[in-house]
Amino acid sequence: MVSKVERERAALKAAETDLAERKKKLAAMEKEEAKKQLDKLSKRVGVERTIRLLELALKVKPKTAIEALEKIETPAPQSASAT
Repeated sequence: MVSKVERERAALKAAETDLAERKKKLAAMEKEEAKKQLDKLSKRVGVERTIRLLELALKVKPKTAIEALEKIETPAPQSASAT
């Protein structure tokens, strides 16, 4: 006869195994989603430009490249005297 503690231990082990499998599946799904997004953006920009952008980003460090591009994307607020 199996005791309550042994049943609980078996249930916990099964839950841990299930959780590990779900984490692996989630990681695979996230990787696939990132790949789809990269493919979509590459189609819009073109493969050659995508490669060039990534090469340049690596030369100046990706974080620096992202910060510079984000500055360009969000222009500074204009003053009232500029009108």
